[in-house]
Amino acid sequence: MNNKIILSISFLLIPLFVSAQKPKVKNDPNHDDKMIHFGFSLGLNMMDYRIEHSQLAIQQRVLVGLREIVPGIDIHAIANLRLSEYFDLRALPGISFGERHMYFRDLTEDAEPFYVHSKYKVESSYLEFPLLLKYKSLRLNNFRPYLIGGGNLRYDLAVKGEYDLEEQLIMVNPFGYYGEIGLGMDFYLTYFKFGMELKYSFGLTNIMRREDIHGNLPVEFSKYTEVIDRLTSHIVILSFHFE
Repeated sequence: MNNKIILSISFLLIPLFVSAQKPKVKNDPNHDDKMIHFGFSLGLNMMDYRIEHSQLAIQQRVLVGLREIVPGIDIHAIANLRLSEYFDLRALPGISFGERHMYFRDLTEDAEPFYVHSKYKVESSYLEFPLLLKYKSLRLNNFRPYLIGGGNLRYDLAVKGEYDLEEQLIMVNPFGYYGEIGLGMDFYLTYFKFGMELKYSFGLTNIMRREDIHGNLPVEFSKYTEVIDRLTSHIVILSFHFE
């Protein structure tokens, strides 16, 4: 009896399944056949630091970390080169703005706090030059998922050349090299292609620097700089592409 019920339900579902598989009218069916096409991208970012404490920080029981992560924005141009049916090479030069809120905490029980600035805001304004390889799946009607990966060179315009008690407690290298991986989905609309992409960008170089641009050591700022051994930047980006 149970087998008959399952068989009957199966026959009822077959027409629905077949109907769902019928091809729909494709919007802009030749979009991906273009050798080169252009567009622009808007996005949100979450900037983070990976902090490695120095031996001095461990010995003196000093903790450095991020108190909170504040959303920022990304604005990029898109230049897409078709390599094959499934691969594209993409350049997305642009700029991004964001900030990180760091803290310095003395874990000893001294009555006098060691750090004058326990909270420190680091602002970044990056010029970005990503070059990415995009691997696309088969197009499913008006959708096409993809994977993306590559590298990015960033230059931070917000880095000051000298130490400053209010705005530059630690010195970082404005240049940074990043690896990037992500995934996304393209939606083919009537007049353009819209894409949503989630990407993770991880710093490959230590951007922590001891001297300012004049070669001066941070004499009065040493308690902030000497507790950090290695600093790398990590960013999560949600992008909306219009092509």
